[in-house]
Amino acid sequence: MHKVTIGNVEVTALFDAPILMDPRHFMPQHADAFLSEFGHLADERGLMQMAVTCYLVRSNGKNYLVDTGLGPRKRPGFPSGNLDLAIRDAGLKPADIDAVVNTHLHIDHVGWNTFDRDDGTREVFFPNARFFLQQQEWDYWMTPEHLAAPGNAHLVECVEPLRDSGRVTFIGAEHAIDEQLTCVPTPGHTPGHVAVGIMSSGERAVIVGDASHHPAQLLHPDWSPPFDTDPVQSARTRERLFDWAIEEQRTWIAGHWEHPGLGRLVRLDGKRSFRAL
Repeated sequence: MHKVTIGNVEVTALFDAPILMDPRHFMPQHADAFLSEFGHLADERGLMQMAVTCYLVRSNGKNYLVDTGLGPRKRPGFPSGNLDLAIRDAGLKPADIDAVVNTHLHIDHVGWNTFDRDDGTREVFFPNARFFLQQQEWDYWMTPEHLAAPGNAHLVECVEPLRDSGRVTFIGAEHAIDEQLTCVPTPGHTPGHVAVGIMSSGERAVIVGDASHHPAQLLHPDWSPPFDTDPVQSARTRERLFDWAIEEQRTWIAGHWEHPGLGRLVRLDGKRSFRAL
């Protein structure tokens, strides 16, 4: 398994599912430019390999899970996730997860929060975990209008059951999970989107969630996919996040970049570049 150590913190990349990205759908306003500049990375159909990767973070003797992928349910247009198998391969059981941090509440980041029992009831997949959810994110999505909207079944299935579980901790824009892990506000993709900053023994990293979806955005931070709720803000957030990671020499951990999404951002000839670990 792909692992990286940041001081006393260990991060393991848990592969939930592959994704093939079609620039014509993913970044329709910039598809021609994307294919012209990065088409050499595509397959014969013009599709590019991406991933749904979640991250197991071991800090101070606890197991934190950042995002929970697509989940076990069959959904139109999405593969089923394999996070359960990845957790097993990491030598753990769902009961070993102490806390879950959902960077935001999109379908591919909350899928394994719950599962369906044979009798049709829904149960939290991680029986001992607390869930850290940004209050603004919850308030935005968990309205009757959003819950009833087409395409938002995952909110009812994977998020709403947490409401009465007694295991949700609602957090503000910036929140210390422990002395080594901090949720950092990175709005734009969604209103309450957070990244997870890691600082331990003088070393730093950042798990970026959906603040960036593809390395092409290093050169073009304004290339926002249509599912960014605020494209202008998301571009500003990316620009700031990229520069922050470079200036502080933070290990870059990006769950939709090609698995495992672990590396460093550097400047070469005045341009941002990614060096995989």
